[in-house]
This record gives sequence, structure tokens and C-alpha cells, in this order.
Amino acid sequence: MNKVTLLALAASAGFASSAQAPVSLNIADVATAKLGFQGQFQLQSNTDPVVQGTSNNFVMRRCRLIAGGTIGDRIDWLFDTDAPNLGKIGSNIDGQKNLNNMYVQDAVLTYKFCPGFVLDGGILTIDPNHNGLTSSARYLGNDAAAYAGLQNTPLGNAATAALTGSAPFAREVGLSARGLLGEHFEYHLGVTNGYRNSGNDKIGVTGTATPSPALPAAAAGGTSAGNNALRTTFRLQYDLFDHEGAGYTVAETYFGARKIVSFGLGYDRQDAYKQVTGDVFVDLPLAGGDVFTFNGNYWRYDGGSFLPSLARQKDWSLQAGYNFKHTGLEPILRVESRRMDTPTASALDEDRQCVGLAYWMQAQRANLKLFYNHIAPRNLASTSQTSYHQVTAQLQLLAW
Repeated sequence: MNKVTLLALAASAGFASSAQAPVSLNIADVATAKLGFQGQFQLQSNTDPVVQGTSNNFVMRRCRLIAGGTIGDRIDWLFDTDAPNLGKIGSNIDGQKNLNNMYVQDAVLTYKFCPGFVLDGGILTIDPNHNGLTSSARYLGNDAAAYAGLQNTPLGNAATAALTGSAPFAREVGLSARGLLGEHFEYHLGVTNGYRNSGNDKIGVTGTATPSPALPAAAAGGTSAGNNALRTTFRLQYDLFDHEGAGYTVAETYFGARKIVSFGLGYDRQDAYKQVTGDVFVDLPLAGGDVFTFNGNYWRYDGGSFLPSLARQKDWSLQAGYNFKHTGLEPILRVESRRMDTPTASALDEDRQCVGLAYWMQAQRANLKLFYNHIAPRNLASTSQTSYHQVTAQLQLLAW
């Protein structure tokens, strides 16, 4: 990454002061609506793990239009779109870049029965881990943990599925209940589609079911055609001090507005697939307005015979940052590891070490982040891969 391109990205941050609150409307004192946006523009430099060449690219990491509001005192709604990774190399054909169309990311209708029971329905963010529930606009680092949400690709919720219209990225269709249990516990419980067998649930014009083809052996998971089981996701969190409100999504820093020490456990299952996860989140305001932030995550994935592409593995991630309030600067360290039960040439053990610096111009509304990430594959006896690195400079503007 050369100095000219890095300076160009930094100069563009001069427009950050224009980031304002979203446009809001009040409709007859009965309903409200607001419009906003999220943009993440980044320059990334990646080395190839085999030939060790370097690729420098400008990428529009996220480009979202957001709408939301309320109807009365109990109903909320949220609708947003995304066009991720615009400008990124999108195929193995020279000269082609990702210029895909925008698609629906979230479409959520919420009814608040009471603080202990809030029901969401629609296209939802669903994950048993704190990092997986974190809004992309409210990360501490420049993106999610490397091993968060590995279930999304085999479940059909990956970016490729989103771009073909079959599913939004890392989202599920279904219902989710969440709420506060007293002052120290909060929960999320989701029942969603998960993986769908394409031959199932077909209804002919006469109203009778169309016979389903036999399932591929690798995806059958012991189920018969015509039987699409639902995915169940549960998360319980204990808050030692302030709680996070059991919101639809969470944040990886609250900039000193809350005193957070939390411990979370999660479980995710559909047929033979299962995931067990745990996390610790610390966000402590200190003397002088500084903030110390730490989050630790552990995942145990097992796709079983239902999702055979999700190999059994144990992964973890540790991340810490110290926000110097009077400068707006926050150095950030992150260490991550993946350990496969049975490593192969295409599924290696892996270690990652990352160091970064965030400049919070207006907290999450406007910030600039620079990160260096070193990735070291293990079990290299049967592969030509070597360690490699990624350098990312990212500017976020958010009106929401």
C-alpha cells in the first residue's frame, strides 16, 4: 500500500464532519419514519498465500440504505439494503470486478410486549455469539472476527447466495424472541428456515404436493425428502453491571456510555449440524473519559452429515482496545486461531495476529481505521501455502 493511496483515503475523511443524524418524519403523532445510510470505503492490500504476489484494491465494503421507524408505542420496523464489496475482483476472469445489484439485507417487524419479551419477524440477524450479533456499523475493528458465522455459507446465507437472490448475507427468515430477564440477564431465541432442501415444499397447480427428488447423500443428514426441519438458535447473556438492552443487534464498544462486563453462551442447531459458542465482553469507562474494551469468543462448529462442508473445528478470537478520549485514537490488538479436528490441504489450522489503529472522529458515525493482519496456516507439509498478510484502511460514514 503506497503513500499516495493512503493519503487519498485519509483526505476523504475530511468529509466526515458532514455525517449527520438520519432524516426523520413524524406522521400524525402516531408513527415515525427515518432514513439513513452506511458507507464503508476501504483500500486493501493482500499478498497471495501461494505465489506471494501483492494485490492492491479500492473496495466499497458496504453500501447500505436504511429505513426504520415506529407505529404507536409497541411496533418498530426496519428495512435496509446492501451492495457489498463493490469494485472487488468478482471472478477468475481478468478484468471483471464485483458491480452487483443492491439487495434487501434486513426486513424486520418488531412487537414489544414488554421488556422481557420482544418478538421480531422477517429477514433477521440471527447468531448465537456476541460478535455474530454485532451490527456491521458498530464493530471495534474493521470487520467481524475471522471465524464468526462460519455456518452461513453451508446454510445458504453467504454473499454468493445474496447476490443470486436466494438469501441475504448472514440473515435468516423466521421469528426471534428477545428480552431482559431482570437487570442482569438477556436472551435471544430464534426459529428460522436454515438450510432448505430445494426439492421440498413444492405445491402443484391442483393444490397437491409435487413429488420431491431424492436428496444428495451429502446433504440428506438422515432426513427424507419433503422434510425441512427448522433451525433453532439460542443465546443467554449475563451482565455484571449495565445491560445491553437485548437489542436486535449489539455493539463492540459504547464509548463509555455504559459499563459492560458480560458473559454469553450460545447454541445453534439444525438436524445434524450444531454449534456451541461462548463469549466475554468488557467495555469499561475509565478516569478522564478513556475506555478499555475487550472481547473474547470461542466457537465449536460441527456440520455433521447435514452440513458436511462445515468441518469439525475449535476456533477462538481475542480483541482489545484502549480509547484515548481526548485524541480520538484507539490502538487495537486481535489474536485468532482455528484448529481443525482433521486438518486437510483445503482446511488447515490457522493463526492470525492483527494490530490496528482507529480514529474516532464522530464515534461510529465517522471513523478511520488502519489494520495489519498476519495469517499463518499450519500443517503445511501437504500444501504450498505460506504465511501472508492483509493491510486495510477503512473509512466509515454512518447516518443512523
